[in-house]
Amino acid sequence: MKKLTHRYAAALMLLGAVAGIGLTAGKTTAHASITPIVTPAQTAKNQKKLDTLFDKIDISKAFGVTDDYGSGTAATVKPDTYNYRQTYKLAKATALTNEFRHKTVTLPKGSVVTGYTDGQGNLTNLDNTTLSIKNQKKVFSKLGNWKYSFLMSKTNGAAVKPYTRSTAFSYKSLASVTALPVKNNKAPHNGDERTRPFITVTADSQLIYHSKGKVYKATRYAKIKSFKRTHSTLTYYLSKPVSGVTTKKTKVGKAYQYKMTLKLGQVYQNSMIYSDPGEFNLSVKNGKQTFFLTFGEIAEDYVNSVTGYETVPTRYSKMATDYIQGLY
Repeated sequence: MKKLTHRYAAALMLLGAVAGIGLTAGKTTAHASITPIVTPAQTAKNQKKLDTLFDKIDISKAFGVTDDYGSGTAATVKPDTYNYRQTYKLAKATALTNEFRHKTVTLPKGSVVTGYTDGQGNLTNLDNTTLSIKNQKKVFSKLGNWKYSFLMSKTNGAAVKPYTRSTAFSYKSLASVTALPVKNNKAPHNGDERTRPFITVTADSQLIYHSKGKVYKATRYAKIKSFKRTHSTLTYYLSKPVSGVTTKKTKVGKAYQYKMTLKLGQVYQNSMIYSDPGEFNLSVKNGKQTFFLTFGEIAEDYVNSVTGYETVPTRYSKMATDYIQGLY
């Protein structure tokens, strides 16, 4: 269920005709708007306008988007700075545990990890699915089927050294593809990698397809032999095809590789779940397969600012607009 910081409790449909009420923590003034009836022609027109605006986004920047507002006051509101895609290189061997804290495993010095920090140079947890295949095997065999590991020591210094190399895995110290879920016709709640298939790129540049959202051990994967970034696409050349991912057999030199392309598609709004719609995601096309990126409340405010279907306070409208357009 969406966190209570979500501002819109009333049901919204993309470019639809409903009312909304502001509920964000830290904002004491509720706001509501009555949306006029929207004809199919208007909806199509605005979808085209939104697609034009979101098509300008750099795909490499899109993969670094956070999915929530920070908890700052009205004067200091900003996107969440504790980005779960942030990458680090461990300066020393680091002990991990699972939620029950009765088992431990140690990652060696130099391991590349992705995770949340406390803002003081310490990791609070890390994403097991983005570890190298070697480290994943070690972690899953000792700790079991957990997406995240926790740090044994609160003061661990594991987030002191950012991982700065530009690779198939990381771009400007942010992991490019972390738990990118498959999209279907029933738009899911955010974080839906918990329930549906997803892909991930690991620290050692392996492309993994997880056929079940709650099973994190890597079973279908291939080495990314090379990659290419452009403004609109991210292309991987795999050592072999991966079931569940659309690839094209391509001759590279004297050998064959399997070309996989990710390209941004339409922005769309989640359908109602737990009476909590409103969040927006961005489709990511892979041939006939479609994944999605979570764009959350930042995109929600931007879309409503563009369409006028929901009133957005000026400061949030400006922040959302500056943030989205900053991804161009």
